[in-house]
Amino acid sequence: MRNGAATKPIRKMSVKAYLAFEEQADVRHEYVDGDLISMPGTTDTHNTICGNIYIALRSLLKNTSCRVFMENVKVQITDKKHYTYPDIFVTCDERDNADSYIKKYPSVIIEVASPSTKVYDKTDKFLEYRKIASLRHYLIVDTEKEIVECYSSKDGKEWTAEFYTSKNEAVSLDSIGKSLSLAAIYE
Repeated sequence: MRNGAATKPIRKMSVKAYLAFEEQADVRHEYVDGDLISMPGTTDTHNTICGNIYIALRSLLKNTSCRVFMENVKVQITDKKHYTYPDIFVTCDERDNADSYIKKYPSVIIEVASPSTKVYDKTDKFLEYRKIASLRHYLIVDTEKEIVECYSSKDGKEWTAEFYTSKNEAVSLDSIGKSLSLAAIYE
């Protein structure tokens, strides 16, 4: 696929080999059940929106135990056979301080969706992210229109969806006790 979507798997490898390879790689790769999938670059719009979200969340979470990561830190899906690079995520779990490269307990994951990744972000990727017991909010931020989809769960089992379409609105992220405004996202 093109325009920000993951490419087809380029090789099979073990988790151990993947983790060692990825520490030295110049290009990011996601890992899905033994498949190494290269992650192409993004557009300037995608990059600007990611930066806006990162800055807003860093400011909101200042002086808390939560940390925000952007694009180059991996999240391990609980089955240990799937590693992704979310565009932005928040973890407040002390256990995530143990590893500089991989986080396992995010409470918020945000994907900034391009036309080529939107379907994947809403389907297969969301189904995988739902396996993370600590995850409480999954946001899909559109790059073409000012639309944010927020999927939330109090228990990690039942998920509800809310859609935000106005810069006057803010996405409520109860798990971290903060709200993220659309004005900040699309600044």
